[in-house]
Amino acid sequence: MHFHLPKPLHGWRAFAGEVGIIVVGVLIALAAEQLVSSIRERDDMAQLRSALRSELSDDRARWESIRAQDPCTEKRLDALDEWVKTAPPNATLSNGYRPFLWNMHSSAWDLAKTNPAAMHIPLKERLTYASLYQAIDNWRQFIEEENQNSETLVDLLDTADQPENRRQIRLHLVHALFM
Repeated sequence: MHFHLPKPLHGWRAFAGEVGIIVVGVLIALAAEQLVSSIRERDDMAQLRSALRSELSDDRARWESIRAQDPCTEKRLDALDEWVKTAPPNATLSNGYRPFLWNMHSSAWDLAKTNPAAMHIPLKERLTYASLYQAIDNWRQFIEEENQNSETLVDLLDTADQPENRRQIRLHLVHALFM
């Protein structure tokens, strides 16, 4: 059997030139696609970082606001303690204590954990974000406990004419001072 290779119409040199042009074109297209993909990844990372920093900044401002209230809250708790000591046995106090406690946000972090762009953020930076948001989760729990204690305290002050409730008020005042 004898095989004959098909001959290009304009010769091997022209054929190799055309194949070369196609290969170079494909390589240029792949490089352009990689460039566009890289630009999109950087943009997604920048938007993600911006959202995380904005949310953390807002949470920090909320925390600062809560902490700025501490001296007033301590004075109010001291005044309530004095009221418990000196008020007549049949006295009650409506709405005697209700601190304003901001809620902390973490929606950007919740989205970031499942966002593919987060994988392009360096590990050390992701761990820093994770640590900060874990602190926010701890703070939320603390705020919840403080809210529950203040609600109990409000109820006890509203029914302070009952001796057993009057005795519990001081315990919840100490707990509130601790918080």
